[in-house]
Amino acid sequence: MDFLDGIYHNFLRFFSWEEVSFLFTGSGLLIMLNLVLSEGLLSFDNALVLAILVSHLPRDRQYRLGPFKMSIQQWALTAGIFGAYFFRVIAIGLGTYLIQFWFLQLIGGGYLLWLAYGHFFMGGEEEGEVKAYGKGFWGTVLKVEMMDIAFSIDSILAALGISKKVWVILTGGMLGILCMRLVAGVFVRLIDRFPLFMHTGYALVCLIGYRLVSEVNWGHFVGISASVGPAGVWGAVLLAVVIWATAFKVVGLRTIRNLLQLAVIILFFSWSGTKLHIHMSDLTFSIIMLTTFASTFGLNSAYVRWQKPAAEKQAATVQAEEPVGALKD
Repeated sequence: MDFLDGIYHNFLRFFSWEEVSFLFTGSGLLIMLNLVLSEGLLSFDNALVLAILVSHLPRDRQYRLGPFKMSIQQWALTAGIFGAYFFRVIAIGLGTYLIQFWFLQLIGGGYLLWLAYGHFFMGGEEEGEVKAYGKGFWGTVLKVEMMDIAFSIDSILAALGISKKVWVILTGGMLGILCMRLVAGVFVRLIDRFPLFMHTGYALVCLIGYRLVSEVNWGHFVGISASVGPAGVWGAVLLAVVIWATAFKVVGLRTIRNLLQLAVIILFFSWSGTKLHIHMSDLTFSIIMLTTFASTFGLNSAYVRWQKPAAEKQAATVQAEEPVGALKD
């Protein structure tokens, strides 16, 4: 009952003037800018997936509803956006309450670190082929809304790492959805011109994940270790080391090895955040994120020079593997 009462009172924050007025402060505007930028960098590929989902709908058939006239494809995306908005409101209201529980905050921060870890150290996840099955308009709208919900999980976790103010997260999230719909092409062109932005988004995710994990008090882990005793702790450490070492020989255990490595990183972040008192305000963290974003423009040329030999080597390998018969044809 206390849990439901806590959720109810947390949703009442949407009607708090203190939460609303924070939107119009310098800190609030800066945080929302960070939310929009991070959402845009991480969601341009999501926009591509949504475009594939509606690709089977006709583009040459126009439909007018009141003053609005769009193609069937555009109407499917527009209808799907309302489901995304509705889910954001519910998820933000729940998320800003559930993130108060340390183990959920740890899971959320760990998930964001896993995304960044996978991008930088595992070559990113393999992209599955996305197909648009079915030709019904409302069936396609439903798929778009379900995909919006799936995409929103990462965004909401990232937003909770930037700020806990419900109206800031909500406004930034709404602008982020519009960003994914309207200006995805801008971010695509930005990445074409500045390739380093492919990694900037995940660097921001890593920063947000670090902040969430570092705010988890190390005392929780001390309490767990005290409850299982020294024998249990050293037994778990020994088992983890054996599995980690075995994973170098067994391909199927590589994911477990990566999870163990990530667990060590998470424990270190929590320890350092508690022992070294590394805690940042929303304003300080937003400035760090904006600095990371802006530094991409200056570091991009060095990144391109660093990547150039690898790209030339790959092009030479592809050319060398090209069949001789194809040249004769």
